[in-house]
Amino acid sequence: MSTDEALTARFAPVYERIAAGALDREAERRLPFPEVEWLRAAGFGRIRVPAEDGGLGATLPQFFRQLIALGRADSNLPQLLRGHIGFVESRLDHADPDVRKRWLRRIVDGALVGNAQSEDASPSFWQNATTIRRDGDGWRLDGRKFYSTGSLFADWILTTATIDADNSATVLVPTDAPGVRRDDDWDGFGQRLTGSGTTVFDAVPIADEDVEPYANGTSAPSRQPAIYQLVHLATLAGIGQAAVAEAVAFVNQRTRNLANPAQPNPRLDPQVQQVIGRLESRSFAATATTLAAVDVVERGPGDAADAAVFAAQSAVIDLVLGLTTELFEVGGASAVTDRFRLDRHWRNARTLASHNPAITRQTILGDHLLNDTSPSTWVQRAWESVRG
Repeated sequence: MSTDEALTARFAPVYERIAAGALDREAERRLPFPEVEWLRAAGFGRIRVPAEDGGLGATLPQFFRQLIALGRADSNLPQLLRGHIGFVESRLDHADPDVRKRWLRRIVDGALVGNAQSEDASPSFWQNATTIRRDGDGWRLDGRKFYSTGSLFADWILTTATIDADNSATVLVPTDAPGVRRDDDWDGFGQRLTGSGTTVFDAVPIADEDVEPYANGTSAPSRQPAIYQLVHLATLAGIGQAAVAEAVAFVNQRTRNLANPAQPNPRLDPQVQQVIGRLESRSFAATATTLAAVDVVERGPGDAADAAVFAAQSAVIDLVLGLTTELFEVGGASAVTDRFRLDRHWRNARTLASHNPAITRQTILGDHLLNDTSPSTWVQRAWESVRG
């Protein structure tokens, strides 16, 4: 098993290189292809794979501490790797040892997996207009996915498709397969460099071993929902840390203080100091809350893990959105000049906070506490609603 010190020694220089170009990439809307390759070469994609299988053997808390550090360097990177992170966890927990071994070997060899689940053509998240049908000894995949986060950078795409009225399938698609098209058409105002665009599947041939059918509405206990949400929370915590660091740097480079002539040096102004102190308090709390939820998930899947992550979600969102708004109080109009791009922290945090709506998670958490309803039953309820 790796230590925090060993992981930091391995990855911190990569984070520094990534951070050095973050502002320019944002200004030019330049997708971070080289940066993804730096992470791949350093072994970030296999950080959770056990050492005996060729990985780095990090625990969940160790890994999420590294993910927060990556989010501080550039919040686009953890999100574009979110599909890969969740997929690795699914393979680590997979019941079939042959499937587990096959995929861990590919991951150790450097394979990255993107994500393409959501559609803008289907009536709900629980129904896929994308279809997969038997075709000889294999399958044929047809459809269109939106929010294909990370797929532009990946070797494989994890997607879902309808088999028939009662069954769907998880499908692994090689990105170089004939009939696969990946478009960089994500037009959100935040997280612009995550490759979260459209993926089109046009009669894509799929090997039988890369199709995993399941009955609609079934859901075994799994850490997947918690892991996927924790990636967002770690990214938000990283944004909070970056925002504080840049607010401090902004204040330290200023030489005049129009608002308080009694303190011509802004860094000596008690009001500015108070704002910086509040920003750091919120950032510290966001990081601590995220890691506390990680500790619960490390113990295994179940209601406690889901409840911890859902509770952390609302708190971290409020903390980071609050601090990325308040940071402008340290400099007035000077803080909104485009060369600092401090606005990107709020835009990125707001975009992340819009995923998996917090109001839904708050309702699920309240129902769990008041009525002992298992958070995982929302999957069954969603399918029942679709069928109804």
